Amino acid sequence: MIFTKNKFNSVGFTLIELLIAMAVSGIIMTGVYSAFKSQQDSYLAQEQVAEMQQNIRAGLYLMTSEIRMAGYDPLGIAGSTITTATQGRMGFSQDVTDNAGTGDGDGDTADSNENITYGFANGFDNDADGIVDGNGVAPLGRNTGGGFQAVAESMQALEFYYTLVDGTQSLAPADPNTVSAVQISILARGRLPDLNYSDTRTYPTVGTTPGGATWGPYNDNFRRRFQTITVKCRNMGL
Repeated sequence: MIFTKNKFNSVGFTLIELLIAMAVSGIIMTGVYSAFKSQQDSYLAQEQVAEMQQNIRAGLYLMTSEIRMAGYDPLGIAGSTITTATQGRMGFSQDVTDNAGTGDGDGDTADSNENITYGFANGFDNDADGIVDGNGVAPLGRNTGGGFQAVAESMQALEFYYTLVDGTQSLAPADPNTVSAVQISILARGRLPDLNYSDTRTYPTVGTTPGGATWGPYNDNFRRRFQTITVKCRNMGL
């Protein structure tokens, strides 16, 4: 007996099998993409938080180390003092080096890095209230006479709140020379928005109770980090 191959028994997939395979593949790919997207969003969020914390840490480290030296006058003839004490800016002088920049204080404050002001440049904070104009961000600036130079990026607000030698506190003391300590509040904002996040928090600065600003709520998609630190001006009020 001779058997012939039936053309209808050829090996292959039916249309229904192909549709089922495509549906299963689509479900698997959707799950893989969702997991990848979730991991990517988490990574980007953590990266921005780490960047903000690093910016705040760098800015506060430099500010606190130099503000502690405000009024430093080893020879007692340089007239070092706090020159500016407002809500948004703090300026001070210190006799820390000589004309060559290689030795100790020489009795004046005319040398490099002996007159310093912290705050935002006028182009970012026109009224110098410590809040970046237009709800934006700006670099924390350090001015030694040639304009504000960036020391920490993506800052949104900055506040100086002063404690005086008589124990009273003020956002703008009438006599900056009476300042003995300063509390610094600083707010950093992420560079990119996160559509899955909404910042509805408020950030109470240390100057809030006697009239300082409470920052927020911003009700936007940017992440923020806030920190407050107290610095004693150990060379002032002596």
